[in-house]
Amino acid sequence: MLPKDNILFKGIERDDCHRMISCFNSEIRKFKPGSRIMDYSDNPDKLGIVLSGTAVMVRYDINGVRSIMESLNEQSVFGVYFTFTASQRSSIEIVAESDCEIMFVRRSEITKRCENACQCHSKVVENLLELMSEKAISLNERIEVLSQRSIEDKLISCLSIIQEKTPKGKSPQIPFSTTALSDYLCVNRSALQREITRLKKEGVLTISKRNFKLQHNPDHDI
Repeated sequence: MLPKDNILFKGIERDDCHRMISCFNSEIRKFKPGSRIMDYSDNPDKLGIVLSGTAVMVRYDINGVRSIMESLNEQSVFGVYFTFTASQRSSIEIVAESDCEIMFVRRSEITKRCENACQCHSKVVENLLELMSEKAISLNERIEVLSQRSIEDKLISCLSIIQEKTPKGKSPQIPFSTTALSDYLCVNRSALQREITRLKKEGVLTISKRNFKLQHNPDHDI
């Protein structure tokens, strides 16, 4: 499977995509659920593209407290280049949530000067900068969520962002299990479950498996 729909290869023809992937000395590997895909401290130059499956970016602070930074679906890109942090007090790992197939490419292979000065190589570099911009926006959204004072407000802020970004005609989905969502929101799992149960009883939140619908409530405008 080629990442032809991935933002890194946007605007590049399939044949050129094949050629560039070979030129970048890419590597494709498969991972089982729960296995560690990459430790950022060991791979500062490596980028990963999720070809299939789902994974999460997990952060462990100096005390070993676990938090989820991001959910990674098919065509997601990850790597040190996109974390926007220079902290040495925490470690970041990518962990498989399901069976995953990952393509690894070294950033230095993408950004190095192309001997042929080919247009498609320049396009990949342009796409890389666009991806960095998107990651910065995603980081700002996470800051918005975590800046909320209560568990309820963090949850509603998070779900509101997901719902707003979901295309019309599609049902928004929570990309995490309840345990993973509590790690993402940096809150206690039991307390989060109580808030979800209360919001469902109040008619503010409807959930079916991971699909959800958040009703507008003027008392919870974020």
